[in-house]
Amino acid sequence: MAKILIIDDDGIVRDALTVFLVRDGHEVISAADGANGIQVFKAETPDLVILDRALPLISGSGVFEAIRKISKTVPILMLTGYDSPEEGEIYMKNGAAAFLSKSDGLSHVLGVVAEMLGRAGKGPAQQRAAAAPAPAADGKDSAASILIAEDDEAMLEVLERCFKSAGYTVLTAADGIAAERVALEKRPDIILLDIFMPGKNGVEVLETLSRELPGTGIMMLSGNDDEEIARSCTTKGACDYFPKPPNLDMIELAVKARLLQQRGHT
Repeated sequence: MAKILIIDDDGIVRDALTVFLVRDGHEVISAADGANGIQVFKAETPDLVILDRALPLISGSGVFEAIRKISKTVPILMLTGYDSPEEGEIYMKNGAAAFLSKSDGLSHVLGVVAEMLGRAGKGPAQQRAAAAPAPAADGKDSAASILIAEDDEAMLEVLERCFKSAGYTVLTAADGIAAERVALEKRPDIILLDIFMPGKNGVEVLETLSRELPGTGIMMLSGNDDEEIARSCTTKGACDYFPKPPNLDMIELAVKARLLQQRGHT
């Protein structure tokens, strides 16, 4: 087990990396800006740092320099939202262990972390998910299925990885029309439905699916500005709603509870 410090102002990235790294048996601490990141590093002496290049208060390069003054040996994995091979070369020459683009996905980041920690291949969480029986929605051997309808690629990847690693069968859709089609064809046990999507918005999709799939648990995903809309969806057939960025542990618990409820009514 390693102690890993994540310094990133993107709540989705922090939350997702934390969930997956903790599942792999690591202790994770985090900071949302450069100044706090330096203070946490001093106080916690982590084994590995995952550092965003663009941070408020103190930039990623400033944090990198500060950490290197404290420790020359702790590996620092740099993350960037902008593909810049030239800048990556500079960081690597100055002692960064890796320079990764967020556009390559969090799965790639987690793979590099595992390799850096000498744990190639699947981590304990993925091994447990592969070996353990998947949760069933209806008491049968098949895995419970979840449709994630979300047009934000980063959010979709985070949620998809979260539920796949927990043993669920995951279906995805990037717009409302596709969400409606996949739901009616595959009849998933749970649907996570973003409110604002191209093609058809989540409220329109909810109205159709709550009528056509009355036994399916539909949970809405909402930004801060549309929480009232999400709340009103509970009167249109949604069983719950969650703000973005999502608390993955909270969503997982809600999904498990809903599946148990659905199983009890079959």
